[in-house]
Amino acid sequence: MTLDELVHGHANGWLRGDQLQVVVPIGQLSRERYRVRGLDEEGHPRAENMFSRAVDRVSSAVDDYNENGYVAVAGPDPRCTAVVVYRAARYEHTWLTITTHRIAVLRLRDTTHDEDTLAQVTSEVAQPGLGNLVRGVGRLLKTGAKELAASVRRSPLAERPGDAVLEIPFEAPRHVLRGVTRWKQPMVPEFDGGPRHTRVDFADESWTRLETDETGLRALGIA
Repeated sequence: MTLDELVHGHANGWLRGDQLQVVVPIGQLSRERYRVRGLDEEGHPRAENMFSRAVDRVSSAVDDYNENGYVAVAGPDPRCTAVVVYRAARYEHTWLTITTHRIAVLRLRDTTHDEDTLAQVTSEVAQPGLGNLVRGVGRLLKTGAKELAASVRRSPLAERPGDAVLEIPFEAPRHVLRGVTRWKQPMVPEFDGGPRHTRVDFADESWTRLETDETGLRALGIA
């Protein structure tokens, strides 16, 4: 069984009469920047004041890329659709899914893999303050070492269908999707079998860029 077959099988109970139209594997960009009002470039909350609003206006007019990476998500508010979708794409085994009436992000969570704890600890490391940093790094090293040892012993999730649980970190009516287009990183060559990228626009004037593959682009009709 492949991962695609596994997620299709798990999705049957979630469809509730809908029909699957597109199921595309997704991930976050390797180097990313946020351009969202109320968030800094790393996606952390920023106090709303006259200075931050001025920064937002300037950042919306600057180049798409700087030393921190490409803009991965842009929007008018931290609660915008693009932020939710992009953050949902941080896990392994995640798919952008379009049905006859809905758009969603489906995730197959490996119940033997402590990925949620790793994500939480990584977030704690990023919090300001030396104490948080020291505690967070210690926990990250301990948790990471434990997960690395366990991952060596684990077979691929597709070979362990009983360990997969379907989660839906994002779901909305189909009309919130405005469109999907192909995006290519300037000056970065694309190789056969390598990653591909797409931009997804939403009705609330937000958008996000996601990593996929050649099969994903063909499924979206933008190869």
